[in-house]
Amino acid sequence: AATATRAAALQARWLCALAVACLLGGGTLWAAEALRAAVQSSLGNGMAAALLAEGALALAAFALPTAVMGALFSELSLQAQAGGLGFSRALAINTLGAAAAPPLFGVLLVPTLGAQGSLLLVVAGYLALAAPRVRLTPKVWATTAAAAAPAAATAAVALRAPPLAFVDVPEGGRIVSYREGALAAVSVVEDAAGVSRLRINNRQQEGSSHTQRSDARQALLPLLLNRAPQRVRYRGLGTGTPARAAAADPGLQVDAVELLPDVIAAAAHFAAVQAPSGAAATPANLHLLAADARRHVRSAGPVYDVIVSDNFHPARSGSGSLYTVEHFQAVRERLAAGGLFCQWLPLHQMDLGTLRSVVRSFLQVYPDGWAMLATHSLDTPVLGLVARPGAGRFDTALLQQRLSNPHLPQALPDFGLDDLYALLGGFIASPQSLGSFAASAPLNTDDHPVVAYRAPRITYAPDTLPRDRLLALLQAVQIAPGDLLSDETPADTASKLHPRLAAYWAARDQFIAAGLAVRPTADVAAMLAQVREPLLGVLRTSPDFRPAREPLLRMAQALAATDAPAAQALRRELDLRAP
Repeated sequence: AATATRAAALQARWLCALAVACLLGGGTLWAAEALRAAVQSSLGNGMAAALLAEGALALAAFALPTAVMGALFSELSLQAQAGGLGFSRALAINTLGAAAAPPLFGVLLVPTLGAQGSLLLVVAGYLALAAPRVRLTPKVWATTAAAAAPAAATAAVALRAPPLAFVDVPEGGRIVSYREGALAAVSVVEDAAGVSRLRINNRQQEGSSHTQRSDARQALLPLLLNRAPQRVRYRGLGTGTPARAAAADPGLQVDAVELLPDVIAAAAHFAAVQAPSGAAATPANLHLLAADARRHVRSAGPVYDVIVSDNFHPARSGSGSLYTVEHFQAVRERLAAGGLFCQWLPLHQMDLGTLRSVVRSFLQVYPDGWAMLATHSLDTPVLGLVARPGAGRFDTALLQQRLSNPHLPQALPDFGLDDLYALLGGFIASPQSLGSFAASAPLNTDDHPVVAYRAPRITYAPDTLPRDRLLALLQAVQIAPGDLLSDETPADTASKLHPRLAAYWAARDQFIAAGLAVRPTADVAAMLAQVREPLLGVLRTSPDFRPAREPLLRMAQALAATDAPAAQALRRELDLRAP
């Protein structure tokens, strides 16, 4: 009896100590940002500093609880051995408990109670295990007092501590929604100007209400390049803008697959903000599915006329597997005859070495693939890899029909898709040029996941700015109208179309290069002094290039109130360079 009492007393003390250790370790999480900043400020920027900072955070949070857990397990193992239970069985029981913890806490408790609630439940659980043992101890009052301290601290944390959620909120902004899921914490943050942004784990911005035009282009471009799509599939939802832009066509069935259910819930906010007055936020022909895109594409189901893959951050856990040869092959098997696959890539989150591996892996499955830009953004360039297995090059007559289709509900000029040149103007590389660009890169495969290992480096230590990578890419690849357009184009049409399209591409590259020297300012006259000659030079290269014309027109309109002669002179110059 005395031995059992001593064992119970020892267990009670260790359980109380473990409760305290978990409270102290969890408490360091509230100071995580300050600790990380302190480590990185002393070590400087770079991947090594970032990894050491994360290591310091892990050590602060888990070192003490891990040590106490080890001591408690050792004590329990000795007591079990004294009772006739061998160490191997004790270790097996402990392993079973460890195996049950991830689904119990990660899948059930954290999404239900949040990280803070789950942590406090663990502490309360250790104290509950200690309670019956406290009554068996010789010094019951002393042991009770020792257990009461962590119990009171747990109650204080539950009642008074701020939420264990880290969301950067701009001055004057607010958190619209915050959800802790099994895989990530998803937040929608609104700034003082009313712009909402979707973030995952407070790091990756997955779109905003301010990027509706560019996000919608990522939906419309692949749809317009297909002959007559009836069913389209989007892998990755984000704010939902691309999928909703596609679903605006009532004759199109749109399936959107998103890994994080919390992103689907957060996207409802953007749907409500962007929906026209009186319109349903989620169209009836838009079907949202919470599933893993990689597994879903391999499951039985319909084939699609268009499959569009979102620009997944390659450093995000698991995203590298969406850029493998095997996955691209699985996507090809779900394409209908004459179907089109577009893989968007975030060039602002991907170095050129990683890009080369993704491109080579793509060409391994789609050797006739092209590359195009979603927009002309310098800070967030997005590259699209486009494939049409067995469909050959593009027929300009069919593309013109798509642009003039009266059943398209979108006002295409609102998205910069005024004409055939705007539709094709984003293409930057032919299959041959892409092949040369990526020839020396290793393939990204399931058993050789080079993207998963390389991509995090640019997150911690970017080698160049996104605009520099974009310019380097444009200089490394090339395309000619004959690489893109079908030979079936009538000779007289081709003799006019090909030179104008080539001039449009040259003007686009000139426009992007000119943007490198621009310093944004609210002063219209100062801004015009910077961009007037460069943009007029772009229009001299190609009068069809509307992205250079539109800002000059807006500045002329703004300038009319203060300097009417200068505004009129600018309009006259623009008229001289009209297409």
